[in-house]
Amino acid sequence: MNIRNLVSVVIPAYNVGPHIVEAIDSVLQQNYPHIELIVVDDGSQDDTADVVAKRYPQAILIRKANGGAATARNAGIRAARGEFIAFLDADDIWLPGKLRAQVEYLGARVDVSMICTGFSHWTSDRNGVFPDLLTMIPDQSDVAPGAIDSELSGWIYHKLLLHNFVWTTTVMMRRSLIDRIGFYDEKFRLGQDYEYFLRASRETEVHRLSRIYALYRHHPGSATARGNDYNYGASIMLRARDTWGLASPNGESISEREFRERVHKIHFMSGYRLYQRGNLATAFDEFKLAVKERPLHLKSWAYAALAATRAILQ
Repeated sequence: MNIRNLVSVVIPAYNVGPHIVEAIDSVLQQNYPHIELIVVDDGSQDDTADVVAKRYPQAILIRKANGGAATARNAGIRAARGEFIAFLDADDIWLPGKLRAQVEYLGARVDVSMICTGFSHWTSDRNGVFPDLLTMIPDQSDVAPGAIDSELSGWIYHKLLLHNFVWTTTVMMRRSLIDRIGFYDEKFRLGQDYEYFLRASRETEVHRLSRIYALYRHHPGSATARGNDYNYGASIMLRARDTWGLASPNGESISEREFRERVHKIHFMSGYRLYQRGNLATAFDEFKLAVKERPLHLKSWAYAALAATRAILQ
């Protein structure tokens, strides 16, 4: 049974002892009273779970073996009792007013089941020091709390295929939408949120509030920074295309050329990151796939040749 007006906040956490206090405090400082706080410790090897247990007795703390963010979010969803579910990564933070603005918007738009917001990037300096939080909050006095970005709102599936502008930390969903689309796909160690939002965008309009309501923290320990040798992004896009095509439910679409250009770019950038890390064989495979999508892109051919040559000489 879902509790009306309750927002269940699901926070997956893995080795985020230095950051999780700021994340949770940003939830508790929201000007919305009906909050259920769920922290899922995904087998952390630091003091993450102990910090939560000692400082936040009101939180539902779930401890589990490490399985990745998708498994942790799914555990949180299963425990959630709220009419609404909001996601927050344990190293990010929310800015004041986020939850109230989203709940009020969804209350006024019963036809919309998912809402996200604008966000800013929060990057440390060379010494790992992050800028003062107050310097990161922009003046948004001219932006109404419930104003939406019309270009990034509506039936956005086809737009998401070209650019994932939905950041997990900003998302709130109705529980009824989750009941329709199911859980996160646990096969994806990275990109599981992208796949999830593509799936959601087949079921509902997704609206994005114009205001910046979250800070996305960049640090070397994050899953995004660590990267992966498997190209989850391209795999997710190709599966979406094969399942649903290139058009949103309202008929708006992108072209096959635009789609292939996007897939090419993902393969090329993945290959380049792998090449820089010295994983030459896998880099070569990625450059080959980039060439397949854009046979006349000389830079893809050049890097494929470089990766192959260096791999042979190793």
